[in-house]
Amino acid sequence: MRNILTEYQQAKTEDFKGHPMGQILRSKIKEALIKEASLNSNTYYVAGSVGISRWAEIPWLCIFLKDLTTSATRGYYIAYLFNADGSGLYISLNQGWTYFKDKYGTKIGRGKIRKTASIVRDKLNTVPCNMKLLNIDLKGKGDLAKGYELGHVCGRYYDIHNLPSEEEIMNDLHELLLTYREVVGLIGNRSIEQFNDYILLYEDGLYPEDKFSEEEFQLAVQKSAVSKKPQDVYEEEEKKDRPEPIVNKGGKKQWIRNAAKASKALILSNYTCEIDSSHKTFISKSTSMPYVESHHLIPMGKQGEFQYDLDQLANLISLCPLCHRLIHLGTDADKEKLLRKLYDQRKGRLENIGIEINFSELKRVYGISLKGEE
Repeated sequence: MRNILTEYQQAKTEDFKGHPMGQILRSKIKEALIKEASLNSNTYYVAGSVGISRWAEIPWLCIFLKDLTTSATRGYYIAYLFNADGSGLYISLNQGWTYFKDKYGTKIGRGKIRKTASIVRDKLNTVPCNMKLLNIDLKGKGDLAKGYELGHVCGRYYDIHNLPSEEEIMNDLHELLLTYREVVGLIGNRSIEQFNDYILLYEDGLYPEDKFSEEEFQLAVQKSAVSKKPQDVYEEEEKKDRPEPIVNKGGKKQWIRNAAKASKALILSNYTCEIDSSHKTFISKSTSMPYVESHHLIPMGKQGEFQYDLDQLANLISLCPLCHRLIHLGTDADKEKLLRKLYDQRKGRLENIGIEINFSELKRVYGISLKGEE
């Protein structure tokens, strides 16, 4: 690797095509790394690059777990990234910048990849003590250099004037391979895209409908309401196609709720309970208004049974905490009384957005006995 650091700057002034520098990184150093680190070819794929049709600003050598990815443009991998000025190199647990750029665009994508790196880093338990470097500086000016820097999860810097021994470099690699394996465990039964979408949910104000995220969702709704301006609350009600579900670690599909949208229901109700506007509650620390909660009349968990999106204002209800708990946990008789009032209020609006459900079906959704209706 010292050869790359000391000779690459000169090589870049020479013709790219057929230059031996490419062979050194793509073959010689690659093969030596595979041998010294005992990397099983059935498990790992190793590749190096000094560019495709011209010299790369940042030459690299990457190690990929084949079951996860074999491309530096997407997914997670270990990379040796050589500084643009030849001053040193990093061993970095990194991720593909091109995926984020293509999905979100350059500006938003940079924020997304940085946040993903931060979230993954916080979830890891096996980061070696000497590889907790949070930021890297590749001394480059190009888009890819910036992408590598933002995609860095953890790693270590090797200065050209103080390169460690080959044995130490191999030890570092073996330790980081364990961390790489932990990332695979975090991904679980998901594609890389499904994993990234899932861990960025809260960053985007989106929450799966489950008991584990309910409190966080309601807090996010309160905070979102504070930032709303009157002109932001109006939303035309129309049919919207059912969105794609997200996938959790176990591979289970879950439907998501938008906290910003849910906050509009609170504002439109003037922070009152839609069962009875006279219901008393406490003052919310976030909004300085009476505390009410957002509730989907037809639960998001039933989204798979409907062609159109359930996460819309026509299906969002403002309830005081007591009514909210009652509609989930009360007796069948009490739940039915509340549901009948809400159903009669919202039936027409739901039909306008393509959601059709009769009252007996709604009762069944809430686990209310249908005796006498069969």
